Amino acid sequence: MIVVVEHMEEGVSRWMLEEYLEAARAASEAGAELLVANASDPTVYATLRAAGLRVWRWSACRLLDRPDTVLLDPAAPRRLEPWEASLARAILVGGIMGDHPPRGRTRLLSWRCPSAAKRNLGPHQLSIDGAVKVALEVAGGRSLDEVELAVSPRIEVETPMGPVEVELPYAYPLRGGRPWVAEGVARLLAGGIMWDETL
Repeated sequence: MIVVVEHMEEGVSRWMLEEYLEAARAASEAGAELLVANASDPTVYATLRAAGLRVWRWSACRLLDRPDTVLLDPAAPRRLEPWEASLARAILVGGIMGDHPPRGRTRLLSWRCPSAAKRNLGPHQLSIDGAVKVALEVAGGRSLDEVELAVSPRIEVETPMGPVEVELPYAYPLRGGRPWVAEGVARLLAGGIMWDETL
């Protein structure tokens, strides 16, 4: 299986890059591949390639606008089921740094890929890597009801001023009873870097 993240922001922030790298690690661990598509901007393309990610300049919809592609859209009326996730040629995720409240920007991707099967991952807004991790859990046979989530978790990060508790604005799957947050994101938080600081 291939997981494709459609890059939908103008640039690449440090936070977004860490989410992409974490999503690639999770995909590899699950025996899948991750590709970042729609990296048409030369700087974005070069940044993602330099980080070791597989990158495509064009929209994923050029090749994956077909019924055996599952496009994850929070506004989709149907939830992702294990059988369809496991049979999908590709799972397509919007590479969007979410807003609170969500603005529903994934619908732009849904419009680009009208033939893809649209599915949601439940009612909570997930990070990019969180959406990939949950989709891979479902593709591995677990129903969405069996995937435990931490919603707006508070995590402790070590800063030069001592430990600080930070609340994250997304839902994350649990691993080992703790929110499965990218170590790179935790390092950025410890350094005081916010999600929108670009490279």
